[in-house]
Amino acid sequence: MMSRIFVALMLAALALPALAQDAGPVQVDTQIQSVALFKNGLGYFTRVGELPNKPGEIEVGPLPAAVHGTLWLGWGEGVQFGNLRSREVVSTDTRDALSVDELIRANIGKRVRITLPGDDKPVIGTILSYSKPETPTPPSPYMTIVPPRPEGQGVILIKTDGDTLALAPNQLQRIVFLQDPATGVPADTKQVAIAGQLAKAPRNGTISASYLAPGITWAPSYLVDISDDTQAMLTAKAVIINEIEDLSGAQVDLVTGFPHLEFSGIISPLAKKQDLEAFLNSLYSGASGGMRREAPVMAQVAYNAAMDYGAAPTPSYGTPAEGTETEDLFFYPLKDVTLARGETGYYPLFSQRIPFEHVYTWEIPDYIDQYDHYQQPSDQQQQIVWHSLRLTNETGMPWTTAPAETVKDGRILGQATLHYTPRGGETLLKITQALGIQPDEIELETGRQPNAQTFQGSRYDLVTVKGTLKMRSHLDKEVTVEVTKVLTGEVQETSPQAEVVKLAAGLKRVNPRSRLVWELPLPAGETVEMTYVYQVYVRN
Repeated sequence: MMSRIFVALMLAALALPALAQDAGPVQVDTQIQSVALFKNGLGYFTRVGELPNKPGEIEVGPLPAAVHGTLWLGWGEGVQFGNLRSREVVSTDTRDALSVDELIRANIGKRVRITLPGDDKPVIGTILSYSKPETPTPPSPYMTIVPPRPEGQGVILIKTDGDTLALAPNQLQRIVFLQDPATGVPADTKQVAIAGQLAKAPRNGTISASYLAPGITWAPSYLVDISDDTQAMLTAKAVIINEIEDLSGAQVDLVTGFPHLEFSGIISPLAKKQDLEAFLNSLYSGASGGMRREAPVMAQVAYNAAMDYGAAPTPSYGTPAEGTETEDLFFYPLKDVTLARGETGYYPLFSQRIPFEHVYTWEIPDYIDQYDHYQQPSDQQQQIVWHSLRLTNETGMPWTTAPAETVKDGRILGQATLHYTPRGGETLLKITQALGIQPDEIELETGRQPNAQTFQGSRYDLVTVKGTLKMRSHLDKEVTVEVTKVLTGEVQETSPQAEVVKLAAGLKRVNPRSRLVWELPLPAGETVEMTYVYQVYVRN
């Protein structure tokens, strides 16, 4: 009796390693703790999980497709790993059958009655199998000739009372299930995880994974309420679009600035999205060129002074949270964000009063083209004076580029782009066209020296030009106007005195480029005039 017990215990002991091996690696559950969101569809994730208390094979994942060079694992003191590698993990779910083919494959072993073309008598039998050509797992192209993909529609085997029928799928004219059919089919999903041998596992050991990945972004917008004549109420909100992973109580930082992410368009080979050749091609063809600067947002202008919206309350989201400035980037924090994959979240940020003033702006373009030819402005070119707001950033944080809506007393006045503005800086926000101010301009040639210079084999005349700008007010109050004129040539004089800024654009051209700026009052019902004189070399 004792010998039998001993043998049974020995067999059980020998079976334990095999059972442990069959159990597979230990799944390390990691949770997203924080994510920093950029405006170009990238997010920087940090997730943390607890390691098992004993050595063995572990698996961390699934993990999304990270940007090349940004997926990093970290672990606490005393933890040691060996043989870390990425591998595909297949998870199986169930979904509804979407075709007759899928319905047949989901009901292997069920009795059916089928009708075949040209055969009046139905066939009754049991579905034995339904084999279809699958895409084979390709062997290494560096060692083996890749076999061609199998061809054919597939074969359905039906066991009847007398024999077994082999049918092509297109031979089935009608099929009736004689038993309740299953309507769900298995759906395999391939994901990537990092697996490895946990060599040393101290108690309460943790592992972290950080990575930059596409699939999530934030879109800011502003509301500027100028109902108060002394200060504007600036309100900000963020919309988060999540198409990558579920967030549950995560710390989210909204990033303002222009980071340089050179490889943002190249997926890490750890993601197993492409083979070696494709990865090398993407790598050697050049990096992605860095993250583009925050792109201007398409804006539209709307104005309806007669529309009455009633007494709808203006949003008031409280004072700004204290963000973090790291080098040239600003991180605005959101706590405890819960947002499932596929959802879009609305997040109030802050409301704060800021200084502002009304400014009427007029921008006149340059009339000398890149070939040093003068392009006379046509009568159809409409000069527009914009009613704008000059806003001063006293919020203690930079403003990111975003659409901004201007309202007053519950009425919308306009919408335009509020451009990136650092702390303490100023920016102009357009509201609407100022139809109460009439602009007029003219440029006249006042002198010419024919063949004054030769540049690169071409002869140039030196022309003296005088420009006159006029703004006539039909308003019932005095306003401030800001006039900007860009010109090619050497500025000789301005009246009244303008701020003259030499531009770096066109350094290799014959003539320099400058920007003239006037800021002056325009009394009600009166006209202001500005003049400028410049000399420019014009190609014959």
